[in-house]
Amino acid sequence: MAKTLDIEIKEDITELLSLLHKQHTILKRSRIKALVLIKQGKVTYSKDLSKKLKYDRRTIYNWLKLYEDKGIEGLISVKSGGNNTPLILDKTKRAIIDKLNDPDTSPINYVDLLKWVQENHQENISYGALYKFCKTHNNYIDGDL
Repeated sequence: MAKTLDIEIKEDITELLSLLHKQHTILKRSRIKALVLIKQGKVTYSKDLSKKLKYDRRTIYNWLKLYEDKGIEGLISVKSGGNNTPLILDKTKRAIIDKLNDPDTSPINYVDLLKWVQENHQENISYGALYKFCKTHNNYIDGDL
């Protein structure tokens, strides 16, 4: 037997619709839309809400639990960002900057620089990480980290 939605939505429908239109991400809009559909009485079961929003029932359950625990602000505060561990160690960054600032070094390309870094400082660095570091930190060349 399907589970009936048993949740009290504290906000009125006009407030929810206003909040819905202010959201800029699909995830936040979907979360508010779930509350709107429940408040309007357009869905009775979690499976119906899941079908309408095209999210898994477990996801819908987690949203509603979040709403019950933390309210509307908790529901729309999406914390996603993943693992933000640095790809290049600080000592490697310093070595790259020193290498690029060294007047005795002939012009160097990314492939040669990558090879030098992998051989002398950090084996697990990728071309993309090195390229991104050099492009985003070019103002540190002739300066400090």
